[in-house]
Amino acid sequence: MTTDDWTRDELLAALEWQLSFGADEATGETPIDSYALTVELAEKSKQSKAVQQQPIAKKAAPTKPTQAKKALQSLQKTLAEAHQLASGATNLSELAIALQNFDGCSLKKTAMSTVWNEGSETAELMIIMGAPRADEDREGKTVAGQHRALLSNMLKSIGLTLEQVYLTSCVFWRPPGDKKPTANDLAYCKPFVDRQIALVKPKVMMLLGETTLRGFTDPDASLLRQRGKWSEYATPDGTVTTKTIATFAPHMLLNTPRQKALAWLDLRAINKQLNAD
Repeated sequence: MTTDDWTRDELLAALEWQLSFGADEATGETPIDSYALTVELAEKSKQSKAVQQQPIAKKAAPTKPTQAKKALQSLQKTLAEAHQLASGATNLSELAIALQNFDGCSLKKTAMSTVWNEGSETAELMIIMGAPRADEDREGKTVAGQHRALLSNMLKSIGLTLEQVYLTSCVFWRPPGDKKPTANDLAYCKPFVDRQIALVKPKVMMLLGETTLRGFTDPDASLLRQRGKWSEYATPDGTVTTKTIATFAPHMLLNTPRQKALAWLDLRAINKQLNAD
């Protein structure tokens, strides 16, 4: 039996029955599956979001040097300038002028003095000090004050005076607050130290302190492990090779007097090497 067979009164009764249950609006002849519709709408929403989140291709920005690359380029440029100035000097006087014309090391801007060299230009023993401290900066000497008095006594014990040796430093300007010089500070000054070695041609080279040792050997070298051990140092131009030994700097001996016994052994080894054929 279909609705076509119903009488008018039966149809009205059916409508009144539906109205009593709240069905007051006709939506169509075909039933709607609300659950299926919800799943379909959710899938369409998901696809729409995926499209929106896809990265939009951008024009590649022109490449710029990174900060590290700029720093490296600056370092290389300053080192090249230092090498050019140092290698052009044919004697120590010209080398001193070349150093005065070199402004690549930032320590020069804060120091009072340029600490250059002292002693004999034909000395068999070259002593390379660490960074200048307050007394050296104030007096403009490679070693000054208590440090000078102690070094003088150390040399006296093997029959030498300060005037008979050649004194220089691994850097030529005092770091602010007597801090250790940076690796760049050491690198900028080294061409001028190497040129001094090439011009003086010492028989023996004594490195005083860990900073100096690291500047000429391994950046991570330990003075406690390396002191008293002989090695050979060749200048970058290959013109001079010299016997090299590291020991304690005067300021270290003043702070830790117990190390004087080890320094005395190193001095005896230096004296023996100087007197060897």
